[in-house]
Amino acid sequence: MPSETTSMDHLIQTVRTLRENCAWTRALTHESLRTYLIEECYEVLDAIGAADAPALKEELGDVLFQILLHALIAEEQENFTLEEVAATLDAKLLRRNRHVFDAAGRIREHVIDDVDEIIRVWDAAKQAEREGAPQERRNAGLPAGLPALTLAQKLLDRHTRADSRAAGEHRISPAVRDRVVDADSLAAELMALTARAEELGLDAESVLRDRLQHSYGAKPDATSSPESGSKR
Repeated sequence: MPSETTSMDHLIQTVRTLRENCAWTRALTHESLRTYLIEECYEVLDAIGAADAPALKEELGDVLFQILLHALIAEEQENFTLEEVAATLDAKLLRRNRHVFDAAGRIREHVIDDVDEIIRVWDAAKQAEREGAPQERRNAGLPAGLPALTLAQKLLDRHTRADSRAAGEHRISPAVRDRVVDADSLAAELMALTARAEELGLDAESVLRDRLQHSYGAKPDATSSPESGSKR
């Protein structure tokens, strides 16, 4: 007896049908979809910030639509399929979460629950992936298209954990440590710096990105800049 069609099965078929029959959807490419993917992700963040569960459900669906479109486009180009996307993710999760799964993918009898040890195991798994497959990894493997503030925090975290010289060059001054003690004081400090950048006629985003490039070699990737365009 055939299994019942799930909502996910029906959704995938709906997207396939749109690719085949809707001229607008059929014309979409990986490149033209970039701006929509970014917009949808920010709308998910807005829904989370508003603690709006119905909106979050809808916005997660919009992000899923983007993922399905990219996977179907890749399938049409005979690069990979949606099933291969799922299999790749599953394998990565099993491989990187050795504190939960053993080498055969079974749940360990004794699961590690110490957060520091979990991070160590995770980092070790990622390092093992890199060994034997050398490649140029700009920005410590982070997307150069990230907002400069997000990129800065992630770069600092990675370089600090690696105990690199670059991270040591950005010590927190006692004055800043005294002023910034929680989320509210951090927000106030960031707003004050933004206001000062405005007074000086400087673009805070560009200034920080330039500093990242100087300190960490963080170079924006020309292909990561989304095209402008209105959302359908």
